[in-house]
Amino acid sequence: MNEYKLMIAPFHHNGFRSLSKKQAEESFHWYVGQSKERIEQLYEYAQSTGGAAFLCEYTPDSLIELWNWFETQIDMVAKSEEEYQAELKQFPEWMHDSISKKRFSVRTLAITTDISFYFAETFIKHNPMVRWGYFTKPKNEVSVNMPVLLGFRSNMKLDPRRIVSVCASESSEQHDKNRLRNAYRTWTKYTAETTPNIADTFRL
Repeated sequence: MNEYKLMIAPFHHNGFRSLSKKQAEESFHWYVGQSKERIEQLYEYAQSTGGAAFLCEYTPDSLIELWNWFETQIDMVAKSEEEYQAELKQFPEWMHDSISKKRFSVRTLAITTDISFYFAETFIKHNPMVRWGYFTKPKNEVSVNMPVLLGFRSNMKLDPRRIVSVCASESSEQHDKNRLRNAYRTWTKYTAETTPNIADTFRL
């Protein structure tokens, strides 16, 4: 396997905040339905690119070897001048020095998405109160209408893609094979202790 197949949604929208309840539901079911196929591709690609130590067994410790391999796959590319200037306009001038002129390659981003699926499924397997879900309000929450993990105390939501993205950004600066495993450990502290109500999977 030389190329990494991208996950392309069968529909387009102007950001998750703009989705109607019906669109959010359709997006959720499509996204979660991709999990098995994307994890299979991730495993096969890892096996063919030096990640033989990663065993797709959905254990928390398997996240260590997965991340150890992923750190060898991180690829940064230069942003176009147009792209960079557009990003600068989104932030105050005092923050400009901290904005990188590089970004992850498309392949790296695709891999992080698939790692987020594996991270999520591993979390669900070992934490029975946690499940995939989404919520449509309040609209001002960062993860509104997005597929997230529910079942945490204080109505907390875990966005696997955000977790993996943050870990990837940190690893692009300094490698640490335990980084994703540590993120998993941190979030287990917030799991709920009561049996989830299936109706809470979809918080409309």
